Amino acid sequence: MKFKPPIKGPIFIGRSWQEYIKMFDLDIPNLKKKKILDCAAGASSFTCYMNKKGYDVTACDLLYYQSPSFLQEKCQEHLQILIDSLRHIQNNFEWNFFKDLNDLHEHRKKSCQQFGRDYAENKGKNYIKADLNHLPFPDNAFDLVLCAHLLFIYDHRLSWEFHQRAVEEMIRVSSSEVRIYPLVKTKGQKSVFVDKIIQQLDNNITAQIVEVDYQFRKGGHEMLLLTKND
Repeated sequence: MKFKPPIKGPIFIGRSWQEYIKMFDLDIPNLKKKKILDCAAGASSFTCYMNKKGYDVTACDLLYYQSPSFLQEKCQEHLQILIDSLRHIQNNFEWNFFKDLNDLHEHRKKSCQQFGRDYAENKGKNYIKADLNHLPFPDNAFDLVLCAHLLFIYDHRLSWEFHQRAVEEMIRVSSSEVRIYPLVKTKGQKSVFVDKIIQQLDNNITAQIVEVDYQFRKGGHEMLLLTKND
């Protein structure tokens, strides 16, 4: 198969609910009565899984105006590009959560399929089109806001102003916590925006860098936890 060029924008693939639990150090039983927002959720299966278990999760993404078939095709295309690119740089990643490249492929493919079925049923309800810089939700609408694999990891494509506004918006719509993962780019290099974000937070926000039980990118074993103080 002819190798495709790298994706120009953020990758749209299906990270799993199992990954989310580890990436964000989630205590699932304690989330039962909380409203959760997953920002720039892509084709994650987290919203599907959690809502079927009786939780209250909303996902938002710029592409959630598209048809289910369009997003399924994009997810499968981006997943294949990812797999093809990783064949040449497997040593740059940690193979603990995933056994190998085939396991990664099957895991993400399943997540994409779960997302696709749920998106087809709940588009506009649990899946909301939204720009992370202008979230269409009122202040303090969610107890917990999550953001995976967009901020910091794309600091070479997304400006400081984008990062700053996105964090402000996530804090605005959260009544309690914001969790962002990962903090690194390629080869375990932490984004320069992490410390800059922390330094510019309001006094009513406490920032912690928390170690989590998940690592695929080297050095990617930490999340940023932002907590609103009473």
